[in-house]
Amino acid sequence: MVYRTSLGQIISTAVFYGVAFLIFLKGMEFLEGGKLAHAYISFACAFLNFLAGMRFAIANMYKKIRSILRK
Repeated sequence: MVYRTSLGQIISTAVFYGVAFLIFLKGMEFLEGGKLAHAYISFACAFLNFLAGMRFAIANMYKKIRSILRK
């Protein structure tokens, strides 16, 4: 489990979520403007940024699942 949390980790997580939100909003603008390719690329990037913000939760889930499968 990842229990150590530094100020840098908290800041980078907040930045990942903030950037994901801004990219999502930009994707919505592209969608309204009819630029579908730009919109879909923006949504994919927003989703990847969201996943990056959840990196510690994903790592914890992976470790739990891995320990369950080893039993």
